[in-house]
Amino acid sequence: MQEKHHYTSIEIHSQRKTSGFRECIIPITAVVICLMTRFFYFGKYIDEWDSVNFAFGLSKGYDILHDQPHFPGYPVYMFFSWIWYKILGSDIQALVLSGVLFSSFAVFPLYELARRMFSKKVAIITAAFYIVNPQLWLQAEKPLSDAFGIFFVITSLFLFYRAIECVQEAGEGSLRVGKKLNAFANAPLWYFAWGGTILGLGLGVRVTYLALIPIMAYTGYHMRKKINTVKVALWGLSGIALGIGAWLGYLLVRFTPYKCYKKFLGHSDYHFNQEGNSIVTASDYGERLVDIFYRLTAHCMGTWWIDTPFLRIIPTILIVTALYFFFLSEKWNLRNKFLLTFFIPYFLWIALIQDAIRQVMVLIPFLMIVFSAGLFHFYVHYLKAKKGGVIAFFFIVVIFVVSQTIDSRKILAINRNEEPPSVARIKYITENFHKEDTKFYCLNDWRLFQYYAPEWSDRKNSHVYFESHMNGVRKDMRRLRNKPKYILISSKLYGRHKYDRWLKKLAEFERNPYSVADYNWLALYSFERR
Repeated sequence: MQEKHHYTSIEIHSQRKTSGFRECIIPITAVVICLMTRFFYFGKYIDEWDSVNFAFGLSKGYDILHDQPHFPGYPVYMFFSWIWYKILGSDIQALVLSGVLFSSFAVFPLYELARRMFSKKVAIITAAFYIVNPQLWLQAEKPLSDAFGIFFVITSLFLFYRAIECVQEAGEGSLRVGKKLNAFANAPLWYFAWGGTILGLGLGVRVTYLALIPIMAYTGYHMRKKINTVKVALWGLSGIALGIGAWLGYLLVRFTPYKCYKKFLGHSDYHFNQEGNSIVTASDYGERLVDIFYRLTAHCMGTWWIDTPFLRIIPTILIVTALYFFFLSEKWNLRNKFLLTFFIPYFLWIALIQDAIRQVMVLIPFLMIVFSAGLFHFYVHYLKAKKGGVIAFFFIVVIFVVSQTIDSRKILAINRNEEPPSVARIKYITENFHKEDTKFYCLNDWRLFQYYAPEWSDRKNSHVYFESHMNGVRKDMRRLRNKPKYILISSKLYGRHKYDRWLKKLAEFERNPYSVADYNWLALYSFERR
């Protein structure tokens, strides 16, 4: 009897392993498909401030004190990109490859999160929507850290949800054996600690992920109902400390705590008080909210807007329908509380601190779960019982995927093949003006000149000057003894409208706004002294 029981246990264990492997086939296939789609559209251009800083961090040496890259240094992203840089020898390919790989790996935890929250079918739809989403796909092809960081966000939330799920499934009696926690009780603690570690590492990719701290706190609060509060806090804090310490310790040792602190003060003042990316410098709060809505819907979700192709009507209708049925059918339960605990703090971060598209896009994977669940609710309530309902639902999903694929590929082709306005303007200046007779006042373009035309911005004889406001240009011109023949002004300078009568437009540079979010239109002016 014992021998028979022994073999039966082995068989059961083998069946569980086989079942677990089968469960992994679909998400692994989704990862492979995601990778294959992204390998064909690698970006060719370093076209903005952040990209240049990342590229210099690879080619000139990692140094956050000289913005290689800028504070806080993005050490986790730079570490993986450095590995590829040593293999490939190309800064832009190394940066893009890191984003392509990790944004594709993110499909696996996203699938698992959607499956555990709702169902396998919802998870499959979510994975398909993620792969063809225009913004997630576009950002993966850019030399930026945002697509790379999506992996850490999704994975940490998946692990937090698993911790809550384990506690939820366990009864009071199964957590303790006498005075000791049994083996099962450690499972939620391990998930919680690993979630904290991944989140801590994610903060070394984007500081924006501080907005995920509330979801971690919510997870810990939920766990304390059945596990000792001190133990929960200890495991969670140890996990996130390990993740942060892995990169912050390196920065502090290499650059000293004092220099890191000074760099932090300077960067935060510029980023949130001078650049105008936070609510502190917003002139119109209503306009800011409209911009966020536009970026979330048109850019990030690929829905219709007045300047988009009519084809986008299809995903727009389906997304609105899915949202309607989600809120109509869903009850106030654990999974919805969990999602809401993520959405509210992160949206507040966007509304108050950083509202750029690259920050807004973090919401997309989790909105995909909501849309997929809503669409499935529509199927259950209106199609499932009807003849041909399954075929009709399959057709709806395919239509959504195909329409977004067409739209995404158009955007990606523009991103890959057309010169960005920022690069085209540099080319125009260097081809039409002689640097000895020219002075160019701009915002972030001076950093791009260091990459594309370093002879224009060497330290000894710079012809490109960083300036944020036209008042600064006027003050600098008064100080000049030998004024250059040509004084060029960027359209990005604040207060430019006050000097319109002295400015002559020389050229405009434009590209599709959905392939270049922030610098899709630029102009070059000459300042006519009178």
